[in-house]
Amino acid sequence: MDWQFIIPALIVLILGSALQSAAGFAFGMFAIPLLILLGAEAYEAIAIISVCGLIQTVIGIWALRKHIDWLQVVLMTVMAAICIPAGVLTLGALVESVPVSVIRQVFGSIVLCVVVVQWVWRIRPREKLHWGWMATAMPLSGFMTGLSGMGGPPAVMWVMAHNWSNRRSRATLWAFFCATTPVSWISLHQRFGDEVFTAIGNGVLMSPVMILGILPGLWLGHRIPKPLLRQISYVILLLVSAYAICQPLLAGS
Repeated sequence: MDWQFIIPALIVLILGSALQSAAGFAFGMFAIPLLILLGAEAYEAIAIISVCGLIQTVIGIWALRKHIDWLQVVLMTVMAAICIPAGVLTLGALVESVPVSVIRQVFGSIVLCVVVVQWVWRIRPREKLHWGWMATAMPLSGFMTGLSGMGGPPAVMWVMAHNWSNRRSRATLWAFFCATTPVSWISLHQRFGDEVFTAIGNGVLMSPVMILGILPGLWLGHRIPKPLLRQISYVILLLVSAYAICQPLLAGS
């Protein structure tokens, strides 16, 4: 990495951390497309952001460990992990067959689709869901994790469809993300080689700057109503996705 990439990338991590701290989501969907736009390979961006996310979730898991149903998390993880390699292989096929500009558009389109679905689909929590929803959400989450590093939304929507406490919901998701991250790293390494471990190391070195975004994010989160904050977050993600999709056209104009 050179300084022309590092400095903007650090700014992206700070802003992503602030957005995550304020709204409670969107770090990966915000940061991964922007890192790719800055010049990172797709697998490098995924690895860097996965490290940052892992650090955040480990802290949360320790604080809320009493609220985790570990058998539930294991089942979720197994169902997702099976499909992570397929997502990585699809990413590898894309990297080999299409230009970088198209990769950027693909990641922007993924963010766009996720935001639209989450914005439009109103979920009513209930005591129990049909097993088919889990059998759909977890493999889809795993595939999206391997393909883009943004596999959270299907799992989040499934968890939020339950009338669990806020602590159990957050702890379950954090444990799930922690458990699937090593599977993602192994799959990425098998497909892209040792450069993945280099990207993970870079993520470790860059991750401390996230602290700079946590306090401002929490400050905003305490002062802006949650519904408005969510809408603002969606607008920010839509702008990121629109730029990623339209960037080749803008660059050619």
